[in-house]
Amino acid sequence: MVKSFISKLETLEEPIREVRQQKLDNIAELISQELDKGRAVVKFICTHNSRRSQLAEFMLDIFAKELGLDILSLSAGTEATSFEPRMVKAIMNEGFDLLEYGTKPNPLYVYRVEDNDLYYFSKKYDEELLDYGEAIIITVCDHAGETCPVIPSTKHRLHLPYKDPKAYDGTVDEAKAYAEKVVEIGNEMYFLVQKIHSIRQGKN
Repeated sequence: MVKSFISKLETLEEPIREVRQQKLDNIAELISQELDKGRAVVKFICTHNSRRSQLAEFMLDIFAKELGLDILSLSAGTEATSFEPRMVKAIMNEGFDLLEYGTKPNPLYVYRVEDNDLYYFSKKYDEELLDYGEAIIITVCDHAGETCPVIPSTKHRLHLPYKDPKAYDGTVDEAKAYAEKVVEIGNEMYFLVQKIHSIRQGKN
């Protein structure tokens, strides 16, 4: 399923804008520097940790594992809510099986990659379970970028904003907006991981 999604991304006609590529190149360099010392920890921060940050975490997870990069991908919010079901559905529509456990309003979703289980649920940025040492913090919404306080163990803090598909909730364009966001963020995370992989190959 990962390979089929990659094949879809590789057929996209519209390239990532140059200004976005520059941001992703910068993030790739910082992650590669962390990989020089061992595992890299990346945390995506948004206000509610329900849509964009969860999606970015998931996409970085699956692509890093596909290319054998030791990157721990996490996400959190300035407050905890839940992994938005519309986003979960949009991810599953691309062929990824997310298994739901626990009870609402904040259930746990599990994605299985070979012998590993990846876990997704909404979390607040200062929860102890997110403390894996120094991390690269990436804010993915303007509100979090402006209001998120200093997060403990922050090594670098960068801003990579995405428009919120929530604006289309309850409209005829809802499914289309979420599907497009999966492709948009998936495409940029794939670009990022390819760039990191290229940097690593150049050092070997």
